[in-house]
Amino acid sequence: MRTTTSVTELRQLLRERIPNTRLEVGVRRRGTPVSTGVRSLDAVLGGGLVSGDLTELVGTGHGSGSVQVLHALLRRLAGDGRFLALIDGGDSFDVDAEEPEVLARMLWVRCVDADAALKATDFVLRDRNLPVVVLDLKLNPVTQLKRIPGSVWHRFSRLAEQNGTTVLVVTPFALVGGAAARVEVAARLDPSAHATGPGAVLEQLEFNLLRQESAAASS
Repeated sequence: MRTTTSVTELRQLLRERIPNTRLEVGVRRRGTPVSTGVRSLDAVLGGGLVSGDLTELVGTGHGSGSVQVLHALLRRLAGDGRFLALIDGGDSFDVDAEEPEVLARMLWVRCVDADAALKATDFVLRDRNLPVVVLDLKLNPVTQLKRIPGSVWHRFSRLAEQNGTTVLVVTPFALVGGAAARVEVAARLDPSAHATGPGAVLEQLEFNLLRQESAAASS
């Protein structure tokens, strides 16, 4: 799989691999839910991720279940013929866990730290070609995350709203100021669940809604 090492390469890759993606998908208006592929999470969020804004998924501790959610979202979007950009803040995504046809629908930006991940996210949001963007900061050190200024989230929120982009930010603790929705995921997994397939694992995840904007506030 091709990876990017600079903003210049990222720009070229977007031109080569995902031309006119917006023309295929269309711009979603804020408030239209985008299914995550996880029924219990969609139910908590009122249908799915908030389109045109930021949703924060908080996974506390190792094995919280956030990885399973990310893979479910990728498979759901790929099944619908749509693209996803994964900004991988800790360079931790396991490509061996997905089929090639699923990976073909993902732009994977591998980053060395949170600062690089934020810069890549900013660029992808401004590019406007990808309707769903995931910023995974789950494994970045707390020292890096606590240096992120609040203005970053405000800027990302405005870009998402302007372009109709659905943004999911995965974090180890509540971090994203002004997120339209914040959900905590916790795994209570039976060790045998992995042997029976991803569906059984997803059914055992528990979600707790920590924050959600009202419909009136987001209109």
